[in-house]
Amino acid sequence: MHTTVRWGLALAAVGVVLLPTAASATTQTLPDAAETPESRTDIVSTTVRHSGAEVVLRVHFDDLRRRNEAGLATYVDVDRARRGPEYVVNTGLNDGTDYQLAHVRRWQAVGAPLQCAHSVRLRWAKDVAVVRISRGCLEDPSAVRASVLMTDLYDGVHAVVDWAPATRRFGTWLAPS
Repeated sequence: MHTTVRWGLALAAVGVVLLPTAASATTQTLPDAAETPESRTDIVSTTVRHSGAEVVLRVHFDDLRRRNEAGLATYVDVDRARRGPEYVVNTGLNDGTDYQLAHVRRWQAVGAPLQCAHSVRLRWAKDVAVVRISRGCLEDPSAVRASVLMTDLYDGVHAVVDWAPATRRFGTWLAPS
């Protein structure tokens, strides 16, 4: 074999090892119609990713700003036998806000906030909120599905709500991979 062919085969083998592989996760994007023009924080889409380590929800907005009166509830369902979600991460969508993960009953947070690995990152320049929840927080579910609710008190009195994919509806079940 020629030296160049050997080098080519060696580089190809290294390339196979060094090429980034797709993350071991299942992903679903839930588009959302522009049905709340009164609010800048209208949800455009939600991408849910379920990996062996965590569940990540990326909620994309029309125009996410540091100063607003909106909040976000990201619901996670882990039990096919039980109706509705078991967990929620509640957060404000403004600068300096806080967030918490809690158990859910009848679409309402119940009990004390959970003390486990979860986070919320607001990226105003990209109009996105990134919610991360470790699978350990969710008791290592075999599959998850998600629903998202944005509430905006845009004028301080009247609430504008936007559900994705629809009011108290979920995307499909995603198993980790």
